[in-house]
Amino acid sequence: MVSQNRDEKTEAPLLADSSGEHGDIELVIIRHGQTPGNAERRYVGCASDQPLSEAGREQALQAQSFPQVSKVYVSKLRRTHETAALMFPHAEQVVVEGIHEMDFGVFTGRSADEMEDDEQYREWVEGWCEGVCPGGESKAQFNERICAAMKAFLLDAASRGEHALYMVAHGGTLMAFLGAYGGVEGKYYEWNVGNCRGYRLGIQIENDDVRISSIELL
Repeated sequence: MVSQNRDEKTEAPLLADSSGEHGDIELVIIRHGQTPGNAERRYVGCASDQPLSEAGREQALQAQSFPQVSKVYVSKLRRTHETAALMFPHAEQVVVEGIHEMDFGVFTGRSADEMEDDEQYREWVEGWCEGVCPGGESKAQFNERICAAMKAFLLDAASRGEHALYMVAHGGTLMAFLGAYGGVEGKYYEWNVGNCRGYRLGIQIENDDVRISSIELL
């Protein structure tokens, strides 16, 4: 889950059922616009509440147009709020707890080049970035948090009769959720998208179980 590489992804994994009817809920989930840390290829995470860069604001203004909905869901971090305000200027913003980016601990705000000789960083990278970031989260802890938060969010929305949802979140949020529910085993990093890109998901909910039935790259 290396934040500096997330802008490079442009294509999603192909699924056998990636086209077809949408499910009980249609969820449009979008990664926020570029931040200064993204541009400088730094680990931003949730411990650094950065605003959008000028390029990020322009990305949000030039992004694919969506219906002007009355409500958009965001994380607790400023970059999602600013992106949502530009993409959905008339929408109420509702914060969803637990969907914020991974906590990179002591790596926050630093680039891979700057940490080339950092023993803790080298150990983490040599473990395929699976271990705990010192002072932060492991990939497994992050995935568990995201999946629990997204499932609770979707079940709650279904209970309130909401069938069309719009969310501005983070690259890690998309990768963790789709990595667990996207139906392609081991394809975690392939779900990465560039800033202000995302997915339209068909979500099936049955007996408190959540399943992704269709996926469209936006």
